[in-house]
Amino acid sequence: MGINRRFAEARERLTKESSAKIGFWEDIMPRINQGIVIPIISNSFSIEQIFREGNEASVTDEEGLTINEQLTAEWANWIEYPMLDKQNLARVAQYFLVEQKDNPQARTKYLEFLKSFLLTIAKDDKEYSDLASKLKLQIQEQRLSEIVHQLDYPRFPPGADQDPLRLLARLPLPIYITTSYSDFLERALDAEGKKPLTQICFWSGIISSAKGEHRTDPDFTPTVTNPLVYHLYGLEDYPQTLVLSEDDYINFLISMVEDTNTLDPIVPLSLRRALSESHLLLLGYHLPDWDFRVLFRFILKFRRDEFSPRGMVIQLKPSKKSMENTEKSLDYLRRYFDRKKFDIEWSDAEDFIRRLWNNWNVYRQSQL
Repeated sequence: MGINRRFAEARERLTKESSAKIGFWEDIMPRINQGIVIPIISNSFSIEQIFREGNEASVTDEEGLTINEQLTAEWANWIEYPMLDKQNLARVAQYFLVEQKDNPQARTKYLEFLKSFLLTIAKDDKEYSDLASKLKLQIQEQRLSEIVHQLDYPRFPPGADQDPLRLLARLPLPIYITTSYSDFLERALDAEGKKPLTQICFWSGIISSAKGEHRTDPDFTPTVTNPLVYHLYGLEDYPQTLVLSEDDYINFLISMVEDTNTLDPIVPLSLRRALSESHLLLLGYHLPDWDFRVLFRFILKFRRDEFSPRGMVIQLKPSKKSMENTEKSLDYLRRYFDRKKFDIEWSDAEDFIRRLWNNWNVYRQSQL
């Protein structure tokens, strides 16, 4: 039996076992209705939607590299990264920051690369060529999300459902967490008639120039119409807040461990309680990456085994090159997350969100 077939069969069996075990859809719908589900969306989720070629649904190439890894390799070539692991964003960023003598502004260079790469692609599109040339002249002033918006990315196949972020934004939830450096999620919520409040994790220290609404407001109570969007790994407006390199991830975790302020901690008390008491959906992450590994350790800091509900990790299937014994590897990962009170579903995050929305629609109609 070929490895592809064995992988597919093992994945299908484990998914069925997980679904049968916890009755996931039946369990999560009332929680959504109560507003005690928190989606946690990766940075790579939107990046991979934006940069995928044409209407292709796949986010991996023939080597099993994700679009985010392919883009990282392009950036590595651009900055003349000398080592072999060019697809590892945290390590490539680490090299670049050392070369730039840890200048905080250097963290934005990766986002500037993404903007330049996207504008280069858009210049080949007759409909957007002139706009792309105009935006190229304003690249320093324009945020990544604004360039994406003006160029009408991401683009979906004709007849397909809408942007998955828009579907998430339609759910009656008061809290969203993202590790994106851009405001893609806020734009989706705005488009759905909501008024989100953006707050940022100032893990590297409070920035005096930070806008008031971006700081923790202990009096703010998020609602369905005025939800909280918490940027855990920073926002591009404040380069010092970006968690990008290996050192950034380590320092981020250290700052969480060393934060003993019980009245005004780095992560607001209300969000800590929500992380403990809510059903968490981790969307668009890849298990070996630094952003997921650090995020997961961060989450576990606030979870209580006896009270916290089970969470769900929605994970695109790992590359076959990363697993010698596919079935055994998948079973190990399932058991590892089960010990942490998380289930794992081998699914594309975009497809999962569409199924989540469809099931919510059915549930909502049944409650009328």
